[in-house]
Amino acid sequence: MSLIKCPECGDTVSDKAPICPHCGFAIAQNFIKCPECGSMIPNNSVLCPKCAFPLKQENGETKEQGLEKIEPAFSDAKTSYESKLYIIAYNKINIALSASPNNQECLKLKEAIVVAIRDNSFKLASDLFKEKEYTKALAEIETALLYVPNNQKLIILQNDIKKVKSRRRIIISVISILIFAAVATSIVYFAYHANTEKQENEAWTEAKDSSTVSSLEHFMELYPNGSHSIEAEQLLLELKKKDSDYWESIRLSSDVSKFKDYTIKFPNGTYMAQANNCIDSLDWVQAVKTNTAEAYSGYLSSHPNGVHSSEASTAGSKITSMTASTEDIESMKNFFSTYYAAVEGKDYNSVLDFFETVTARYYELTNAKKTDILANLKKLYSKDIRQVHIKVSSDNFKVTKDESGNYHATFSIDVNYDREDESLNTSSNMIVNAVVDQNQKITSITSKKLS
Repeated sequence: MSLIKCPECGDTVSDKAPICPHCGFAIAQNFIKCPECGSMIPNNSVLCPKCAFPLKQENGETKEQGLEKIEPAFSDAKTSYESKLYIIAYNKINIALSASPNNQECLKLKEAIVVAIRDNSFKLASDLFKEKEYTKALAEIETALLYVPNNQKLIILQNDIKKVKSRRRIIISVISILIFAAVATSIVYFAYHANTEKQENEAWTEAKDSSTVSSLEHFMELYPNGSHSIEAEQLLLELKKKDSDYWESIRLSSDVSKFKDYTIKFPNGTYMAQANNCIDSLDWVQAVKTNTAEAYSGYLSSHPNGVHSSEASTAGSKITSMTASTEDIESMKNFFSTYYAAVEGKDYNSVLDFFETVTARYYELTNAKKTDILANLKKLYSKDIRQVHIKVSSDNFKVTKDESGNYHATFSIDVNYDREDESLNTSSNMIVNAVVDQNQKITSITSKKLS
């Protein structure tokens, strides 16, 4: 027996009393014992007020009545739960709940199943996470969230896995890019190496065929450690020796052709500068020896910036200024033709006009005065000579000019003498050398009989 409170008046009364002695409320018919904790509770209670044990379903069924209704689904769910087949247990308990939606035993079991699904999935996902099985871990969590929606514990783990997976994806992407870059670099390197090797072979063929010091030195600058560097170095040494030996054999020569040959055989030789200097010097010696405008012009053409270019230009200009032009030669021809016409015509006054007061050289006379010249002219007609005929020859009529602008004429004349006795007529050919100054006066005149 135990004491309980009367639900009508609230006074203490025995649970065995048929009625409350204080208010007359029926006690025995209205109280039952909780099968869970043994407390006496009103028989219309749904839950035990002390242990919350469900006594009736909402539809008024007792625990025993409800469990009988949902068998065997409830039993199958409980068995699967105990066997840790939580998804099967979850499906089975839902079948039971569909028959009795508010059955507390089913609800309680479902809650336990859900907790088990959560905890089991969390553990499996955590283990897979540690093993870096990120995809499987996320699949496990996504499956669990179907049964435990919005569970923060699972969602936090899911986010952690996604972050790591994302970082891993980035790392993998970076690694992939690096691998791709490495492969691409290798491809480019090998392609470049192959192309460089091809270029080196082509350059070596060109350098070897040219057989010049400069081409081999240029090749070695480009490919100092190339596959042909040793060959190039050996060939370069051989060429330098040939270069040196050849130069030693000609360096004291006065033959310009030998130095020109050197520049052809060794176009970029060690002694190219010395060879060009020798050519310049020897060409200048030859120009001076020839001493013509053409010779100096030839030197300038070959050596426009030569050591003696200024001297050659001056000498050439000087000779050019001393060279009579065609007009000068024609003028001198006319000058002497007029002079000899006056001599031939015995026009002594006109003849004397061709001379200054004193003439430095007049045939055999020096510093001849006009009276001397006149006396010499009159001798032409002495004895039996009636007439003298003088003809200036145009052949080989040469005229030059000196620095003072005086004309130097060299020419021949044919002289015929008409005598009183025609059978004694004679003729001769003479070479005349004469100098005419800028005033058109004869300052010197001589002659030499040729025949």
